[in-house]
Amino acid sequence: MSEENLNPGGPAGQPQSPEDALNAIKASIANAFNLGLQSQPKNQGDTLSNIVQEIEQTIYAQLKQVYGDVPDDFIKANAEFFVQVATMGHIVPRVCAFDKDFQGKLFQLIEARVLETQKAAQEKAKEEQGQIIHEEKKIIVP
Repeated sequence: MSEENLNPGGPAGQPQSPEDALNAIKASIANAFNLGLQSQPKNQGDTLSNIVQEIEQTIYAQLKQVYGDVPDDFIKANAEFFVQVATMGHIVPRVCAFDKDFQGKLFQLIEARVLETQKAAQEKAKEEQGQIIHEEKKIIVP
């Protein structure tokens, strides 16, 4: 399998312009798709499950290397998305003929979904910032 870089952002700690961020997302999606496209069964009896498992291990390792010491849930959530894209990259050319318009539209739809998800997460974060957490405190007297 190819060692494509799936880093969806710039160097750690450096902000990106919205255009740079979008280009990074597009590149990461294309890299994941190509990883799946290039994946081949290693043994005669390999199934789609075996290939997806290998893709998952590759993507997880790459993200872990890029992000380093972050919560495992963060890595797994990002890996899951890229595994899904890579799996499509493996499956689509094996079940249908190549169509450049279809490929372009597919990538546009994936990118739109990423942007929708990011927007929803940002809105949720803004809502949660304005909330005050009230904790009931009890005094225990011996």
